[in-house]
This record gives sequence, structure tokens and C-alpha cells, in this order.
Amino acid sequence: MNTNRALLAVLLTCLLLMPAAAYKGSKLARSPVEDFVLTDQMGDDFSFYEDSNEVTVVAFIFTRCPDVCPVITQLLKSVDGELTDTEKDDVTFISITVDPRYDSPERLKEFTDIHGVEWPHLTGTTEELAPVWKTFGVVVQESVIDAHVMDYHPGEASVTVVNTTGNASTHMFGLSGWTLTETLANQHQIDINASLSQYGHYVTGIGGEEAPGDSWYWELNVWNQSTNLWAASQVGIDDIDALQENQHIAWMPSNLNRSNLSAPLVEDEASMTIMWNNGTEVQASIDTFDGYHITKGALNDAGVNVTIADSSYGHYMTSLGDEDAPADSSWWWSLYQWNSTNATWETSPVGMDGIVEPKHIAWAPSIVNASDLPAPVKNSTQVVCSGHGWEMGSGESLHCMCDDGYTWDEGDRTSCVEEVSEDFNVGHSTITYIINENRQPLVVWTGDNWKVPDFTADLREVLENDGLGDSDPLETPGMTFVLSTLALCLAVVVRPSKENRGETLNKRKGKKRETSRLQ
Repeated sequence: MNTNRALLAVLLTCLLLMPAAAYKGSKLARSPVEDFVLTDQMGDDFSFYEDSNEVTVVAFIFTRCPDVCPVITQLLKSVDGELTDTEKDDVTFISITVDPRYDSPERLKEFTDIHGVEWPHLTGTTEELAPVWKTFGVVVQESVIDAHVMDYHPGEASVTVVNTTGNASTHMFGLSGWTLTETLANQHQIDINASLSQYGHYVTGIGGEEAPGDSWYWELNVWNQSTNLWAASQVGIDDIDALQENQHIAWMPSNLNRSNLSAPLVEDEASMTIMWNNGTEVQASIDTFDGYHITKGALNDAGVNVTIADSSYGHYMTSLGDEDAPADSSWWWSLYQWNSTNATWETSPVGMDGIVEPKHIAWAPSIVNASDLPAPVKNSTQVVCSGHGWEMGSGESLHCMCDDGYTWDEGDRTSCVEEVSEDFNVGHSTITYIINENRQPLVVWTGDNWKVPDFTADLREVLENDGLGDSDPLETPGMTFVLSTLALCLAVVVRPSKENRGETLNKRKGKKRETSRLQ
């Protein structure tokens, strides 16, 4: 009995020597990653075994990813900045592309230069990358990547407004026929006379030519893209969706033949054609959306009163939400742009006309701190993405950015269901591993909504368990030492000496004989 207790005490002592790894990320139990060779952003071969240090951080990205990838890169840059010089000597960061069709070494070099990072960004052929993806349980879906690789979609743009009391609201960009008419008329200094009733705007005069009312009126026409012909609009100017459905409109006296109207400027984002009674025409268009268009469209669409003045220096805000900027310039309406990489608002260095194809902009009194502005959110109360994500894109490119642990439901990119496997779909999310010196993935972090201190703590935990970084081997035994000690302890427990085995056997035999005698 005393011997058993002693052995148990030895075993418990050995177990106590093992470091207790309490990771903040998801703990893994996987076999070591096999060596692979890919090409880095400098065009050189990179061997996972030969060119990486003891502990490795591996992330999966693609440079055309407009949301998650820049964020994850900046997060890892922050983690790297938290490490000491000694820790950096033992850690290698690696980013591996999931879009080899596009991510050449040259594009990866451009990406690293933009983000100010120098660690290896690896690419190769699909055949070279496929086994690497499989090793890390990464499922690369080209449809997911293609959903993110898109041209500018103004329908995704938003305008956030903060008033003098700190109340905030966010409005998505919309472009009604009336906003298009008003904007392009102002662009060409053409006066528009219109009355406003419960039915919307009614145009009575354009460029000084007033409709008499008894013989003709200003007729609204829309361009039919199927027939390539003008057709009279069946709805009023306020009900025209000039962003998605009817990007090209025309005004003409109702007594003229619409076949005389010139074809619209279809190469541009939106256009307006005006023909007067004498047959002369003017065509105006928006070839590229800027901050002025987005501001005017979003606020007009939301019914927010706004006054935007024009000058030789461009448009500027004078009144917003019935709040006028004071004449003494104690404050003014300040313009901000959303930096998706840092997830912060930044004061715009240019006026609204100078912001080309903006994604998210904000207006606030200059006395408001930029850090107090809310992050841009969609002003919709409708449940989207099954309540487990948010929508991105528009039209055919509309898809969900699912929350961590959720993915698209089969072929439906507008709904999110819970993931049921250890494979990770990269494209609308991302995956980052921490790998120990034995090339075993120990910790995994999904998505980009993690905190730098938490990830850094896990990385230091792995370094400490391997006896690396700033850990003191005299105070904290490395994993190799602990495992060796544990093995020796187990040998003591399960392999008693020859003498002890004989003594134990005799005792058992004696006990058995004694029991027989009692019977």
C-alpha cells in the first residue's frame, strides 16, 4: 500500500511539472505539418522547414479581398509589434494566398509594401498550393473569392451623420430620378423649376423654358436597355431608381417625337438628356461617383434636409439636418472617410468632390471627436444572413459575410448556417494558426474579430511551452524536458524493479495461500 501511494505521488508530481496551456483561441490536436516549398513576394523559394523559425504563425489571405484580408494583415502587424526582439527571433509570420490566379509575387510585393509588412507572403500554382490548403483544413471556394472581387458598387456606400447633440444615423446611398435630375442640372448650371406635392416632384420648367400646361408638358423618358429605345416613364421622377433600374433618363416636351432623342451616354454610371422645343439637346452624365454624389443621394433618399453650396473650390456643406454651421466658424461640417484597414474614421484631406468612389463617409460638426463617430452600419431593420452575418455587395454580387462559426447554406450566398466540420472556408472569412517548434498546429483563430492582446498571449504561451522567447528555462521547463521527465516518471510507475516484482509476487502468492487456509 505504501509503495502504491509513493508511486502515485511521483506520478502526480510529474504531472504538475507540465505547463497548463490555457489558450484563448481554439486549441487543436493535430499531427505535424509536412514541409512545403512555395514562392514568396520577392520571387524566391520558401521552405516551411528550412526558412521558418521555431514557432510559426500562418494566415490565409488573398490581395483582392477588400475587407477581411487587410484587417488580418494589420492585426498580425500589431501582434508582431507587441513581441520583444528575443521573441521575434523565434517567431515567423507567414501569409499564404488562396487566390493564385491573381496573387503573383509582384502583386504580393505591392500588397506588403502598402501594409508595411515584410514577412513572407507565399504563392504558387494551384497544384502546389492545393496540398498545403488541405493540410491546414482550408477549403478554397472560387465562388467565394469571386464574390469579393468586384468593381465599385455605389449601392454599398453609406453616409453617417452626427449632429451637434451627438445623435447619429447612417444612410445607404440611393439615386432617385429627382436626385439625378437635380444633380446633373446643377452640374451644367441648368435651372429646374418644379413643384412638390404629396405625389412627389413635378417639373414645370427646364433651362428657362416653361411648359404652358394646355398644349404640352415636360415628359420623362427612360432608356430601355432591351430594345435600345426611349420609352415614356410609367412612374414619376421620384420613383425612378437611377442606380439599379433606370440609369439613363431624358426630358423633352411632350409634343415632340421621342425618336429624335439621342441615345444616352451608356458608358457612364448615369446620364440625363434634355431636348428643348427647338430640337437642341444637352447631355450630362456621372462618369464616376464621388463624395458629393454619395452625400446628396443618400441624404435626399433618406429625406434629410441638406444644403450644399458650390464654389470655385468645389462643393461644401453649409446645413445638415436643419443645423447650420455658424458664421463665426466656431465649428463647421467636417467630412470623414472610413479606413477599413484600421476600422477607424479619418478626417478627409480633400473635399467631397475629391473623394472618388467612396465606400463610407461621415459628416459631423468639427467639434466632435472622430473616435466618437459610430462605425458604418446598414440602416435596415430586416433580418439578413439568417441573423448570423451582414450583407456585402449588390445585385448578382450580393452575399453574406457570415459570423465566425457560420458559412453559406449550400449554394445560397445570402444565408448563414452553422459550420459542422473542422474545414474552414476562406474568402468570406479567414483562418490563422499558431504552430509550435515541432510543426504541430496548436491554436487556431477564425475570422478577424479577435483582439491583439489575446492572440499575443497565445503566441507567448506557445513560446513558453517550447522554452523559447523570453521564457527562463531555469524557471519554466521546456516541453522537451517535461515530456522526458514524464516518460521517466511513468517508467518508474509501470516498471518496478526485479526485486520488487519478485517481492510483490511472493506477497500475492502468500496472501492467496493464506486465504485458502482460512477457507
